[in-house]
Amino acid sequence: MSMDLVGRAAALYALPLDGFVAARNLAAKEAAQGGDKDLAATLRKLPKPSSAAWLVNLLVSRRREEVEQVLELAASLREAQSSPDRAQLHALGQQRQRLLAAVARQSLDAASEAGHDVGPAALPDVEQTLRAALADPAAAEAVLTGRLVRTLEATGWEAVDLDGAVGGPFDAPARPVDDADDANDTDDADNTDDTDDSTDSRGRGGAEDARRPGRASPQKRSAAGRRVAEATARAARDALESAQDEAARTERAVQRIAMRRDGLTATLEDLEDRIGALRRELADLDEEAADRRREQESAQEALEGAEQAVRAARSSLADLDP
Repeated sequence: MSMDLVGRAAALYALPLDGFVAARNLAAKEAAQGGDKDLAATLRKLPKPSSAAWLVNLLVSRRREEVEQVLELAASLREAQSSPDRAQLHALGQQRQRLLAAVARQSLDAASEAGHDVGPAALPDVEQTLRAALADPAAAEAVLTGRLVRTLEATGWEAVDLDGAVGGPFDAPARPVDDADDANDTDDADNTDDTDDSTDSRGRGGAEDARRPGRASPQKRSAAGRRVAEATARAARDALESAQDEAARTERAVQRIAMRRDGLTATLEDLEDRIGALRRELADLDEEAADRRREQESAQEALEGAEQAVRAARSSLADLDP
């Protein structure tokens, strides 16, 4: 049942958000009708994802390559962060932030493709989840299931909390002892500045640390920085293409609206001309009706005069009779 459940759950979590509950209940009903009551019961209990979690799921289902590129940077960042060069660390942190922002923005395009537009208010939580996945391999595995029900957050030294974060079965991989350190180090790349008071507390140990076997060589750090920059550039190009497509789509919509408006304007002008003609015709009819009323009054007066003359003639004729 587990594999069947995983497949069905992943399909459900990639559906438009507003149709999740109905689709989940239908899937549970079909499973029950098929005789698998355990699967039906488990499907029925799948929680609806938050908007941000759903956007991350869409990234995994529709932009998986970009998500994997982000996650592959984790090792490169850890190598680069062994450098004592604070300026380089700061630059890497900025590059990573641009990459996360670019990939997160692609989730809005994926949502539009799925037929469920979501506003940009959820983007900070999407970036936060991707950042947690970048910091913690277990969180990365959770993200790649495509079944998140809530967002993830990396909090300093602590491992990312994955309790109840994934809909359906999920066995988090065992975390090495230093994963929490890696998570903290990855966050530090965004928060470095031009000063480092900790160097004094270590004395000359910093220079010795740079020569330790576990430290990355300048060549490796340079290569790591290049991979980050290339991934950022790819994400930026993808974002640019999406923006260009959206601009073209919007331009076509504007043109359709303009054409429709021109048509309606022409129709309105025709109707106004027709209304003007009808009003003139109505005024002519009113004038003609007034003339006829005057004629009618004159005719009525003539009729009454004629009737009076007839009565007078009859009276005179009666007087002449013996």
